[in-house]
Amino acid sequence: MVIYIKSSIFEPKTVELKDDAAHKTKIYGDVETWYFDAVFDNNYSVVCLINLIKFLKKGVILTGLYFYKENKLIKSIRKRTYLKNSYFSIEKPYIRIDNKEIINCEKTKDSNEWIYKINMGDKANNVNLNFLKKVTPWCGSHFLGSWLVVPSLKSYGIISIDGNEINVTGHGYHDHNIYNIYSPIFNQGANFGKIVADPLNVIWAQVIKNKHKIENILVINKEQEFISIPSNDIKLSIIDSVKEHGKIVPTKYKLNVQKNDIYINVEIESINRHFISIPFVKYWRHHARNTGEIKFGSIRKIVNDIEIIDQLNFL
Repeated sequence: MVIYIKSSIFEPKTVELKDDAAHKTKIYGDVETWYFDAVFDNNYSVVCLINLIKFLKKGVILTGLYFYKENKLIKSIRKRTYLKNSYFSIEKPYIRIDNKEIINCEKTKDSNEWIYKINMGDKANNVNLNFLKKVTPWCGSHFLGSWLVVPSLKSYGIISIDGNEINVTGHGYHDHNIYNIYSPIFNQGANFGKIVADPLNVIWAQVIKNKHKIENILVINKEQEFISIPSNDIKLSIIDSVKEHGKIVPTKYKLNVQKNDIYINVEIESINRHFISIPFVKYWRHHARNTGEIKFGSIRKIVNDIEIIDQLNFL
């Protein structure tokens, strides 16, 4: 029997800019991750990722920059360095690695909104992007740890692939996770995804402690408000899957929610996926097509979008 944990465990709250800054290390250590993705109007998409793995007073930094065209991976750059060569602000999202500013977030003067500036890559393959916050961010805790989410951002700037500069505009997503370094021992993994249907944004997750305890999470944003749906009211079914690297990889989901004035009926189907090897983690990233319908109060949206979704399994 599977026990679905009630959503009282996941209670998202509004956050300030400082909450997205680096946090002080817990007693033994933790893994802190800043993740950005963007889907652009010209069939390109990117993922920018920084993992800070801290143990006692030492740390290792893993960075990843991934370029996609027509939903397929075409280029990736992964690097490793050490905490002593870097600076992570505890006052705001600001990261400098090997004397290069990677992330800097400020509030705009006119609207007091957050704007992230991301500068990653090498001479030939890099991104110089802006991510402007569009909706209210939130943060909550689940089995793995803390999860801060900026569900929707306007993304624009320049990406360079093999020395060719490409101007891009589109929409983006950002999250910031902090997990105890021992989480892989006590948890099985998680699946994460999103649905964009302006002015509505849906963030969903299935966090798996073990085969008996699964926490379904869904938060829906409408402009400056957000609502968390109780876990027992979220029906996330795996319709199709494959087996890769010794793990079951879902390739098609059905998501159903009917709670008060919120109705969601969406099919999530993987178009393309690739496997990424990370220490202690088996990780798949998908470009997935969302199709269906979302209602929130008087707003009704037909869904037909492509978003980036993730699956991680601990070894």
